[in-house]
Amino acid sequence: MRYAVTSEIIAIRLSEGEELNRSISQVCEEYCIDSAVILSAAGFVRNVTFGWFTGKEYLMETHNEIFELLSLSGDISYKEGKLYPHIHTVLGRKDHSTLGGHILSAVVDHNLEIFIKPLQSIRLSRAFDGWFEAIVPERRT
Repeated sequence: MRYAVTSEIIAIRLSEGEELNRSISQVCEEYCIDSAVILSAAGFVRNVTFGWFTGKEYLMETHNEIFELLSLSGDISYKEGKLYPHIHTVLGRKDHSTLGGHILSAVVDHNLEIFIKPLQSIRLSRAFDGWFEAIVPERRT
């Protein structure tokens, strides 16, 4: 993993075999970034596990193929006292069909470039809203 971090942007390059969620968390923890917006990414992933939240649990489905990452978005906040990358994606297959959803894990295949915007004046946390732990944006004082 290679990365550069400023107050305006985080640029991360992940290499073969690195895990997406864990790598994002590692960079944010190292630089004490508790809130951010995931702007974009480009590259390839494999062994992708999606989660569909039922209101009680995630139904998980893993796809053990190589995908081109077409879109990546989400946020970084705290959930249950731990850094939580909340990531959604659209993935492309060789035949140009797509697959998308909430990523619980994904392994980089060769290369992945990610861009994240740290939030300076807003802190993102999560609180139970009666259905799930939803984002709670708060202005920093």
